[in-house]
Formats: sequence, structure tokens, C-alpha cells
Amino acid sequence: MTTTGRAELSVGALTVAAVAAYVWGHDPLLDNLLYLGVLLGAGALAWAGAVRRPAVDRPFAYLVAGGLLLNALGDLAWELLSWQGADTDVSVADPLWFASYVALSSAVWLVLRRVEVGRQARVLALDTLMLVVVSVLVTWNVAIHPIVDDQEVAAAVRVVWASYPVADAVLLGLVARVLMSTGARAHLSLSFPVGVGLWLAADIAFLVSGSGDSTSAMDAAWMLAPVLLARSAWRDPAPVADDGPAPSERRMVQTGFAILPLLVPPVLTLFVDSRDELDHAALLVVGAAALTVLALVRTTWLVRSERRAHRDLELALDAALAASRAKSMFLATMSHEIRTPLTTVLGTAELLEDTALDGEQQHLVRRMRRSGDHLASLVADILDFSRIESGEVTLVAARFDLVDLVAELADVYALRAADAGIRFEHHLHPGLPDTLVGDRTRVAQVLRNLLDNAVKFTPDGGVRLDVRPAPDGVELAIADTGIGIGQDDLAVVFDSFRQIDGSSTRTYGGSGLGLAICRQLVALMGGTLDVTSRLGEGSTFVVRLPLVVAGTDHATVPGRTPVLAGASGARRTP
Repeated sequence: MTTTGRAELSVGALTVAAVAAYVWGHDPLLDNLLYLGVLLGAGALAWAGAVRRPAVDRPFAYLVAGGLLLNALGDLAWELLSWQGADTDVSVADPLWFASYVALSSAVWLVLRRVEVGRQARVLALDTLMLVVVSVLVTWNVAIHPIVDDQEVAAAVRVVWASYPVADAVLLGLVARVLMSTGARAHLSLSFPVGVGLWLAADIAFLVSGSGDSTSAMDAAWMLAPVLLARSAWRDPAPVADDGPAPSERRMVQTGFAILPLLVPPVLTLFVDSRDELDHAALLVVGAAALTVLALVRTTWLVRSERRAHRDLELALDAALAASRAKSMFLATMSHEIRTPLTTVLGTAELLEDTALDGEQQHLVRRMRRSGDHLASLVADILDFSRIESGEVTLVAARFDLVDLVAELADVYALRAADAGIRFEHHLHPGLPDTLVGDRTRVAQVLRNLLDNAVKFTPDGGVRLDVRPAPDGVELAIADTGIGIGQDDLAVVFDSFRQIDGSSTRTYGGSGLGLAICRQLVALMGGTLDVTSRLGEGSTFVVRLPLVVAGTDHATVPGRTPVLAGASGARRTP
């Protein structure tokens, strides 16, 4: 246990012992000493805690300590006057007690002001005022009006006594506002609202009793409350996520502040009516009018805030779109500028291959060609990506033979797979139509990107391309026995500039745009692209495209049989 924890445990044990001795004791002098000792001790502990707090938290802690010391001095003054037989209905103790309310309320307001700035400060003030009005209305009907109606007490005394529930209402409203703010709660120990709750409960119970004498339970609450408040001065608050409420939660709170206070007067009217005390209806009318005005102002601010938020959102969206267009334009321009000299380099390398070269020179030229082809592929990906993002991709619907397209790709990737030392198979299912209508170039681009990835990420085993009819078009599945994708990476595998992880990017190369381009092109064609994978076992990408059968004849080629292509590229019938 830490030093602070042991100190708190000791203070708690002493407080409980003092309260128990007070409640069950019968010596008036000892009871007074215990009562005043706990109050003064709480103030002293709060002051000591304020000294050791960080500078940013010190004003709050000093205000709490000052409020507790003023409260203790007020009780001390009252006890001395009572011991001397002086009149204590209104005395020097009252200014001290009211000053303690001011200090504690200022401490809570300081916490609220710390997290609410700018326009939010005005909203904070209005919300707090609404809570105070509600609290005053409630305490009036519960505690204040019996004091005001007591004609046996002097008017000045009634004013002073009635001011205490008002002060309680102000403090209660401030604490309630803190509890409704995530940021404010992060700067206030839980012991503070608990202590205030005990204090106010004892005050209300004392006023409602009307006997003029406190009970042991009230005194115990008045003793425990300062200790809990003092704890908030020396104890750092528990960590609270200060991310702020979600937009929906914030909107609900704002709407609640604008509407719920209006329900208080009708409820209080029913309460008063049940007690046959309609002579106090004037106060309810005044309170209802005040709450209506405040709610109207609050609603007006809420509407303005929503409009301002929508306007800011539109401006942010416009700025984001402009930035995206500028980025796409930059990428497209740079891709074109890079492609021009790159074409020259590749053409020169191709011409060099046709000249008389020795073995070393041929090796260097081949390396130049491979690197140039790789760079050209990266540039093409970036250019395609920028065109897609800027909305410049136009699909060209034309008749094409999907079987011929698959055969062309199979010839190319059978050779690539053989060079990589893996198998390649393709399977055409029966029922495929003769001719489809769609963008052959984009379909081929999607398949090439997926097959490139499959071959690149398959160190051993094989790659298989399945083409089969689907209810609303065709389905193309590319399966491999490669490195696979972890479950955590499946959610981001189609993100731009992403591969499985950083090490994969370094090991296998590539721009990380291939799958992103595939997903966007498939979406443009009205299809879907899904993936299933297990790490270390391989992946399967399934493309579903709503390709339309050309003309009205949906008949398939008679007797077409499934065809497989092995690693050598030779076709065979299973």
C-alpha cells in the first residue's frame, strides 16, 4: 500500500471512530470537541493536500480547503455564542457559512471552466443556471416555503434561513453539471460529489424537520461530508477517458437540457396540489416562466450550434475533396512525366538486347528490363489509382469472349508460375455463355492484379483460377497456397498502400495498390470482391461481376468441358 493510501486509511479510521464516539456519547463537551475537531481537521488536511498538489490543480484545492475552514470557523463561532447564551438565530457564524458556500461553489465552477472554453462557456453558464433554477424550485417546495410562512420568526431571520437552501441549490446545480461532463469528471474526485450529497441531505433534513434541533444522523453526515470534500483536495482524481461524449450522446445531453427542465413545474404543481398548498402557485409560475425563457435560449443556441456544425462539416468536406483532387492531379501528372522517360529507357534496353553483347552485358540488360518493367507497373498502378479516386475512369461496355480472355491470361501466368517453381491451373466450368457485354480491359486488369499477387505471395504449391457462371453474371475465383493473411489483416487488406505488414512490403515489394484498385474497379462494374484466407495456408479471392450476356441468346457452347492448364501451359481435359 502506498503512503497516501495508508494516510487515507488512518484518516478514515479516525473519522469513523470520532463519529461513532459522537453518536453514542453522552458528554456534551466531548461531543462538541469531537464535532469541531473533525471539521477543523478536515480543513487542515485539505489545506495540507492543496500545498502538495500540482500547480494547475492548486487553486481548486485551496478553494475547497478555504471553504472547509470557513465552515469549521462558522461552527466554532456558533458553539461559542451558544455557550455564552447569545442569540444564534442570526449571528457572525452565518457570514462564515455563506462564505464557505461561495468557496466550494467557486471550486466547482473552476473545474467546469477548465474544460469548457469559448462558446461552450456560455452554454455551461446557461446549463448551470437552469439546474440552479430547478434546484431552487424543488428546495422551495420541500424546505424554503415552511421557513417563509413561519410568521413567528423575524423577517430578517427568515431571509437568512431561507438563503441556505438557495445556497444548497446553487452548489447542487454546479455539482450536477460536473457529473454531466466527461471532461469535468476527469478533474474531480468522486469523493467531492458524495460529500456534497451528504452535506445537502443533512441540510434539507434539518430544514424539513422544522424542530430547530439536529439529530445524530444529521450531525454524522455534517462530520463525514467535510472529510470527503477534503479528500478531493489532496487526492488526484481517478483517470477518466477524456475523449468527450460521442456526438449522439452530446446531442442527447443538449436536448435534455433544453427540454427536461420544462417538466419540473408541472411535476411540482402536482406535488403542491397533493398537499393542498396552491397558495404558492405564483412561485411556480415565475419558475416556469424563467425555465421557459432559459429553455428557449438554450434551444436557439442548440439550433445555431447544429447549423454551425453542418456548415463546418461542409467546409471540411469541400477542403478534403479539393485536397483529394489536388493529390490525384499531382499523381496523374507525375505518373505521366515519369512514364515518358521510362518508356525511352525500356525501349533502349530492348534495342540493346538485339545487339551483340557478351554474357555479362546481357545479364545487365535483362536486369535493366526487369527493373524498368517493375517501375512501369508501379507507375501504372499509381496512375490508375489517381484516375479512380478522381472519378476519371470510364467503363466501356463491349462484346467480348471471357473464355478467350482467360486463355490469354492462363498462357502468361502458366509461364510465370513455372519460372517461380509453382503450379498454375485454370478451370472453366460448363454453362459459361459465349459472349458477354462488359469492359474487357478492366476485367483483365482485375484478374491480372489478383494473379500477380497470387504468384508473388506463393513460394511453393500452386495457383488456381476458377471461372463459373453465377445467378447474376459470372464468378471468378483465384486460389493460392501461399503465405495467407491473418484475421487481423483481412479488414485492411483492400486499403490503399497496404500489404499484410511492413515486412511483407519489404520482402515482396509492390506499391500496395493492387488490391485497392481491384476492389474499386469491381465496385465500378457493379460487382463484389471478397477474400477468405488462413495464415500459412493460402488465400482465395472471389470476384462476382454482373456481366450481361450479349444479345438475347443465353445459350452456352454445346459440349464445353472443363479445361485445366498445368504449369507448362498445356491444356488437358480432366
